Amino acid sequence: MHKPYLKWSALLKSQFGGRVQKISLDIGAGCPHRDGLEKGGCIFCDFRGGGSGAWIEKRDLDVQIEQGVQVAKKRYKAERAILYFQSYTSTNLPLPVLEQRIYESLRLAAEKIKVVGISLGTRPDMVPADFLDLLVDLDSQGLQVWLELGVQTTDPDGLMWLNRGHGVDEVEECLYRCSGFPINICAHLIAGLPNEQSTQLRDSCLWLADRGVKALKFHPLHVLKGTVLEKMYLSGDYVPLTMGQYAQRVSLALKAIPPDMIIQRLSADAAKPWLVAPEWIIRKNEVIREIENLLQ
Repeated sequence: MHKPYLKWSALLKSQFGGRVQKISLDIGAGCPHRDGLEKGGCIFCDFRGGGSGAWIEKRDLDVQIEQGVQVAKKRYKAERAILYFQSYTSTNLPLPVLEQRIYESLRLAAEKIKVVGISLGTRPDMVPADFLDLLVDLDSQGLQVWLELGVQTTDPDGLMWLNRGHGVDEVEECLYRCSGFPINICAHLIAGLPNEQSTQLRDSCLWLADRGVKALKFHPLHVLKGTVLEKMYLSGDYVPLTMGQYAQRVSLALKAIPPDMIIQRLSADAAKPWLVAPEWIIRKNEVIREIENLLQ
């Protein structure tokens, strides 16, 4: 049997002596690439910015945290949590505002659950020096600090097709600047771009591993309502991967990466009301089984 991949959930359990659950938060950061849509935004991103849409729905932080803690404790029996500032681009806020919302979240969450870490999602071209200083301050308080970068692919043509608004050079420069800080980097990668080589996901993983990235999240490119990608799909200009094709690309990547590379996610989540295609996205457990079967 092929070596098992390093599951983040299992690693956290061994580090903290019990299940650790991520609580996703929306702090209304917005994204410079889609605000006003002058730049069009990434073709796969919907109005919720890859998150819950809680800020748009006017759910305050205390409400989001209460809901997240309830799920963590009741559904997952977790007594520890990592706060994940997921929606849009967290670093798009002025630093004092971002800092205030982070510390407010930590204070509110600490009243309900033990917080062991913090994770912030952003773009490689939106990681200013003063933001890195904030992450160092959070690390000094004993929190496990993660920076989640939406890399998506290391193929320049793929980045252009996705309309990411940055290239590979910005990714490399960001990783270089982060390398001197006590920050854990998790890169998000997408599989399933048109004309993509079946080895591209693997190649992206190895490129990132060479530059000190510690963890990966895999996502199949999928179509959400109200996106540019939906128009392309409906016109026949985009065809999603099958489950089998996606599983093959992920398993190929898992076989190639270093054994200490952490896998935080093998496939994407998509709410059924917003998902256009492919339908198999919502059968996440089945997708994971398909990947793990290919690893054997």
